[in-house]
Amino acid sequence: MIEAAVDRGIREMQEDPKRSVRKLADLGRQFSRGRFQKNFFDLSQTLLQDDNSPYYTILSRLTRETNHETLKKFGVNIGYTSWTYGASLIRSYEKEHGYDVPWTVFMHYLPDGPLGLKQIGGLIEEGRSIGIYTYFIYVEEMPEDWTELTELFHSFDNSAFLLLLPDRELEDGDADLLSGCRNLLVSAEIASCYRENIRLLKQRGCIVANHYYYYSSDPEEITRQVKDCDSPLLLFIARDDCMPEDRRRVADAVYDIRYHPEFPVFPVELHSDFRRVDQIISGRTCLLEVEANGKVSLPDGSFLSALDPDMTLAGLLRKISGQTVCGEYA
Repeated sequence: MIEAAVDRGIREMQEDPKRSVRKLADLGRQFSRGRFQKNFFDLSQTLLQDDNSPYYTILSRLTRETNHETLKKFGVNIGYTSWTYGASLIRSYEKEHGYDVPWTVFMHYLPDGPLGLKQIGGLIEEGRSIGIYTYFIYVEEMPEDWTELTELFHSFDNSAFLLLLPDRELEDGDADLLSGCRNLLVSAEIASCYRENIRLLKQRGCIVANHYYYYSSDPEEITRQVKDCDSPLLLFIARDDCMPEDRRRVADAVYDIRYHPEFPVFPVELHSDFRRVDQIISGRTCLLEVEANGKVSLPDGSFLSALDPDMTLAGLLRKISGQTVCGEYA
């Protein structure tokens, strides 16, 4: 039933983006039940009041450039399975167990590295059991063969994956394998190879994004990246050496750009907006990021290992939750 409604919505957006999106936003606000849905549809109504809003251009591009089965699958997986069904499981689990659960997990994958696909799959399996259905995966180096990684995405068909590529060229065969994963968004790092990578992915109907690693809060640089972006979604990610005050300034600037758009790009400051969604779902925030060596940083600067045979995802979250102060940057 949900997928049929999404199919109809995609067709209507192709024919008349403005009318169909306004109708969806009105209906969504009227019938939305969860916290996240109410916030989302209130925002949608506000942003789409302007007939010349660049967001209509984004929606038109998405329906024109993206495989409709991919758009439907990814949209349902993140919008319903993660932010509706999964969110309800997360709230129930938090109430029962007394510690925080994030709506997504960030993992770093290095081919032949300590954190292998078996371990990643185990974390996803346990995460799904408590309501986590969305996963960000940073690819540290391009694998020689993408088969095993794409099989992982296929094996968790109703989860949503966001894959962040390094600055290396994709081969045609790699893009073919990635395009077969309907539950996947692929982001190319803004560096030397990203335009060619985006071209290959768009040719195959993938949902695409770009990501940009920043180390300062230069407002002109932020605006330039948004203006020049080749994709409808742009993720700003702080470098490790970026100061907390610069992260806050970038988060504020991105939020302002999003509410007063000039270009057909939806910008996101990854960690602050991740926390914003977490706050809506749970009323609190909790960040879990697993490095390629299995290391998990705690807010007090100490570390745990996700590779410890006695350590579970629940155990990691219990430790992190005990040290987290809501709204602060790790």
